[in-house]
Amino acid sequence: MGFPLHAVIVTAAGRSDRFNITKNEGVKKEYLSIEGHTVLYRSVVPFLQIPNCQAIVVTCPKGMEDQCAVALEDLFEQNQVPVVIANGGESRQASVYNALKMIHDMALPIDYVAIHDGARCYISPSLIIRTLATATVFKGAVPALPPTDALKTIDENGVLCGHIDRSRTVAVQTPQIFHFPEIFYAHQVANTNEKTYVDDTEIFSDFGQSVGICEGERENKKITYIEDIPDAEQQIAQYLIDLEKGRQSAQAARALHEAMQSVKQEQGTV
Repeated sequence: MGFPLHAVIVTAAGRSDRFNITKNEGVKKEYLSIEGHTVLYRSVVPFLQIPNCQAIVVTCPKGMEDQCAVALEDLFEQNQVPVVIANGGESRQASVYNALKMIHDMALPIDYVAIHDGARCYISPSLIIRTLATATVFKGAVPALPPTDALKTIDENGVLCGHIDRSRTVAVQTPQIFHFPEIFYAHQVANTNEKTYVDDTEIFSDFGQSVGICEGERENKKITYIEDIPDAEQQIAQYLIDLEKGRQSAQAARALHEAMQSVKQEQGTV
């Protein structure tokens, strides 16, 4: 059996609140680098190694398309798999739905779609293959690991009120992979109600579909806190400097263009 035709959604439209010490400065963790490559680049590249990938859609905050494109480095130059950017929504769920609609409108001949967190930059091709294989059995699949900490529930006052049996719980990762027609329909329906979903496996199972688990990887951790990138503070400082220089250059270019247009109009050449 060959690899099924599939597309990939990489989500990178979140606000990075837990990571971003600069808060409203607009620096996203996915755009910072680890050992020479951005977090976003590292999260996308392993999917290029999987046969029969038809497209990769990367979500980003509206207005940050240029920064997202820079963070993707040279991925637009490779001709193996099309890489496109989609505007994110007000929530992760809305961003995924926007990407699913884009894939639907592209009329790609796919059977499955993988949805991956752009902050999980240590993903391996073997984990993608394992999850994809599981999805062909259950129609939905997610990599999972047994929790190592004791799990408790608390009440509204922050007091322990329950003790959870770890033997029947797992911690899930991404990529989460689903049969495409069903996950698109599930998101269409979820978009019409007011329920807030934790992730795409909840949306998929909420609409009568099954999600199987496969073995996750400890290395497949998510960049969440600033300590997860050793020199993050220095990178953020330089990023903001470069961003301001870029804005000034863009403003200067626009001013020059407007001045030239004005001169042409005065000379009657426009």
